[in-house]
Amino acid sequence: MEPNLFRYVWQKSRGEQIVVLLIIFASIPFNWISFDVPKRIVNDAIQGGAFKDGKTTATLLDLSFHLPGFLGGARVHLFDGFQVNQLGLLLGLSLYFLLLVLINGAFKYVINLRKGILGERMLRRMRYDLFSQLMRFRPEEIRSVKPAEVASMIKDEVEPIGSFVGDAFIQPIFLLSQAMTALVFIMAQSVWLGSIALIIVIAQAIIIPILRKEQLRLGRERQIVSRQLAGRIGEVVDAGPTIQGHGATAYVQSDIAGRLGTLFDIRYSLYKRKFAVKFLNNLLAQITPFFFYAVGGYFALQGRLDIGQLVAVVAAYRDLPPPIKELIDWDQQRNDVTIKYEQVISQFNSDETLVLDEDEGVVRLPETGEIRFDNVELLDNRGQPLLTPLTLRVPRPGTVAIIGPDGGARDVLGHILGRQVMSYSGRVMIDRLNLGRLSVERASHLIGYAGHDGEIINGTLRDNILLPLKRHRPSARPEGRLTPEEHHRFIEALRSGNTPVPFTADWTDYAGAGLADGDDLEAHIRKVLEVLGVAEDVYELGLDGKLHAPLDPHVRDSIIEARQAVAAELAKSKVAGIVQAFDPDSYNANATISENLIFGTRKSGRFANESLLTEPYARAILQAEALIEPLAEVGARIVSTVVEIFEGLPQGHALFERYAFGASFDLEKLNELAATLAKQDMRQPLDPETERDLVALALGYIEPKHRLNLVGEPLRRRLLRARASFKAHLPGDAAGDIEFYDPEKIMHGASVRDNLLFGRIGFGVADAGKKVAQIIRAALARSGLEAELYRLGLDTDCGNRGRYLPPRLRFAVPLAQALIKTPQIAVLDPTALLATTSKGPDIVRRLREHCAGVTLFLLLGDASLAKDITPRIVFHGTSGVIEDGNGEEQAERDIVSPPRPVAERMEARP
Repeated sequence: MEPNLFRYVWQKSRGEQIVVLLIIFASIPFNWISFDVPKRIVNDAIQGGAFKDGKTTATLLDLSFHLPGFLGGARVHLFDGFQVNQLGLLLGLSLYFLLLVLINGAFKYVINLRKGILGERMLRRMRYDLFSQLMRFRPEEIRSVKPAEVASMIKDEVEPIGSFVGDAFIQPIFLLSQAMTALVFIMAQSVWLGSIALIIVIAQAIIIPILRKEQLRLGRERQIVSRQLAGRIGEVVDAGPTIQGHGATAYVQSDIAGRLGTLFDIRYSLYKRKFAVKFLNNLLAQITPFFFYAVGGYFALQGRLDIGQLVAVVAAYRDLPPPIKELIDWDQQRNDVTIKYEQVISQFNSDETLVLDEDEGVVRLPETGEIRFDNVELLDNRGQPLLTPLTLRVPRPGTVAIIGPDGGARDVLGHILGRQVMSYSGRVMIDRLNLGRLSVERASHLIGYAGHDGEIINGTLRDNILLPLKRHRPSARPEGRLTPEEHHRFIEALRSGNTPVPFTADWTDYAGAGLADGDDLEAHIRKVLEVLGVAEDVYELGLDGKLHAPLDPHVRDSIIEARQAVAAELAKSKVAGIVQAFDPDSYNANATISENLIFGTRKSGRFANESLLTEPYARAILQAEALIEPLAEVGARIVSTVVEIFEGLPQGHALFERYAFGASFDLEKLNELAATLAKQDMRQPLDPETERDLVALALGYIEPKHRLNLVGEPLRRRLLRARASFKAHLPGDAAGDIEFYDPEKIMHGASVRDNLLFGRIGFGVADAGKKVAQIIRAALARSGLEAELYRLGLDTDCGNRGRYLPPRLRFAVPLAQALIKTPQIAVLDPTALLATTSKGPDIVRRLREHCAGVTLFLLLGDASLAKDITPRIVFHGTSGVIEDGNGEEQAERDIVSPPRPVAERMEARP
């Protein structure tokens, strides 16, 4: 980016700056006239200067001007004006003055508005340019920056720069035009008064900037300390769980407190300096009226200055200090912002940046060729080798196994091939192309890389898998008719130098995925996931996915039909009766007490177990059916029994999972309740908090699961009566919080699995979940809902870094991203995925079959998975050897160079 702020602003906003400057020049005559009118009001109208020598009328609005001498000097009349008396002249000139005030106000409004819009556009452009520059960094440079610091610079540190951009050229000229107009007008009335004003202005312009130098130094120091604080907080947040685990929270809090103290001291000094300078500036500005009243009054008494001129001078001076003060502030802001801009730009201007796009699109490589490593070596920042010099030739296409331990030279070579590291010496040539000099666009088309350090971004599973295809450049020209809002956004994006193509546009590169017109993209995704052996995991995500309104009518009807088909299949199967359906007239023993009471899907937290007693309507229903005391008794018996069962058991024991009654109850909480109940006088009522906790505990109880024999027939009948009352009297404001069970309706907010089963699976049957899942899949296939289920699984939210995904899918996503774009060179590390399954050889086989015709580099930790792959590069430490299919070294292709001292290797680096 341009290192000089003013050149950057002028290059990017020249046209808009010139327009505003022309408006400023057009405003100067009106500003001058507004200074002259008060003099005419006093001299001509109030004192009667226009009615001397017996005149009873005067001319108002005589519009005329003299031509220059070289044009003849003639007087041109535009309007002869009106003849008015003294009162009419006073009112006319006053209205004229009011009109000029409105015109000058309109000029200021237009100038400030356009200046503000210009500043916001440039701020938007600057942030976009900085982010684009960050995307040009080499991968290792991106990893070396602290995300919190970069985000702080782009978001916060350029904010004052963007605010100044609109003022960069416009503000000084606008303020100078106002100040010079007022000063010249004062000079025209009285040289002495003008000279006094000029001396004060010069004193302000010299003294104030000198005093503000310390402010600038403190401002720079504040910016650096603030940025370091943001980076440190980001580091602590990333390491938060580790810090808590080691009990080091007080230590890091002390670090943050020290940094905040340093920042406070800087800001305190800055405020003292700032307000001292402000005091002096205001003092100099207020001294001038003293001289005007004293000297100007003396001249008026001497007859050397009339009253109208004195009034006009005082009125003109009223408009002189503000622009002078703002000019001084502008100069300080200029110095401050220039330093900030240089500091920010220095963080984003790199000596070696990548070329992002191809000017004429990407051309694929020939079907056959060669990949050549010429003395490729990588050292760490201490000069120690991570990969010793490597020379190798690999024909394309083909398969190469790179074998070695995690974190060693195997991964280093994978990073080099995948363009994740570019600070190596030597060359990697793909045919005649240097890998390090390829543009980002071409390299991403040719190479598919999936390492162990792949990142999953926030979004759906589909978004993450298709991310490598979001790389083509849609036409910047919008198609079809745009709405006014879309047109406005499109134009503003162009004016701000941003990409005008909206994020919601179709960015998918279908050709890059090898798809022709009419091909199914989801089928392509499914094929890739089947290669990786995780397609079934996506179906499981779909089964657990929640249904939200509005649903397509076809999907809604299909789910109802599939529900009936699942019930019929279950009735015919060997596990008939394993699922107890939801029946409005019967108690479901395999559901919790709260599910039996509410008998519906809770779509909000209003009727959660933990707060059910504090919800007025639910509490009223429980009181009406006399259920609070029985439920509290159930909770008390659960506490006494479970605490006794858990006594002496280690954490993580299987019983802890079996007796989990809710997310808010752990062994410590149960022990606290047990201690409270032990002290409780049973003749006294329970305190509200204990009663609430006991009822919440009881609401999570399932008799067949927990087997404490606490729910008898009388309690079941009461719960059924309460269920009917709960539904019949539900207030209107709670209609959106509950979706009651109905066999003829979809349960919005519930999972697909719950919608299809419409009941609960019984406890105590081995592999009940798997057996029921098979029946569900068969019913879905016959109902034609399998594709919808798969689509719902792809729409599952991944969460931050994939924390909502099961481990196998989390490890499979980077591999799917590498394969989805049909690269010509694939660099894949399936080690983490293979560790989650016993079918590793099958996955490796499918990968090789899928990548037939592709140059495939497989990074493996288990050599047995690559026993039939030739060649194999086996790394031991930082060096490796090539082996044939039988594991024998091929001496003539040995890639291990003789050891050399570190100093010699450093000298040999280009």
